[in-house]
Amino acid sequence: MAETQYVTIGRTRKAHSLTGELKVFIEERYLEDFMKNERIFLEIKGLKIPYFIANVRGGGEMIMKLEEVDNRDTAMLLQSRDVLLRQQDILPDHAREFEVEEEDGLEYDHLTGFLLVDETLGEIGLIDEVLEMPQQEMAFLKYKGREVLVPLNEQFIRSIDEQNRRVLVDLPDGLLD
Repeated sequence: MAETQYVTIGRTRKAHSLTGELKVFIEERYLEDFMKNERIFLEIKGLKIPYFIANVRGGGEMIMKLEEVDNRDTAMLLQSRDVLLRQQDILPDHAREFEVEEEDGLEYDHLTGFLLVDETLGEIGLIDEVLEMPQQEMAFLKYKGREVLVPLNEQFIRSIDEQNRRVLVDLPDGLLD
């Protein structure tokens, strides 16, 4: 009998509420798999323990209720654990309702270290990091001595000059105030 293969799809976070709910982070590319499966596995002391999902709610930060986890103490034992699905529980690409994004998940991650230049304001600063927020990706950088987040999306980005490592943007007035 072949050994079951597991795929890590996310992590449990902190216990939430007194009823045994857990905050959970699921990688975007496995979200559909997570939502279509009624059971997940949590790795505990090297063993993959199955848990049935009673319900999931929330948008950006999801709250998961597992069957038979009905108090905060039990939920706390399940904090910060890898969330796994069996390989056979992962949907093949052709069966997905949503298009799978490229492996790294972040479209603009490669812009870290690029100079952000606004059409009106001129040079804003070097992009320290590209962060994934629930709505979109954001460039994290310092501008006039303070840290700012600038949305990275097709509406604002005019051009990306890979060779000179510059991103030309047209930001709405007041975004950096």
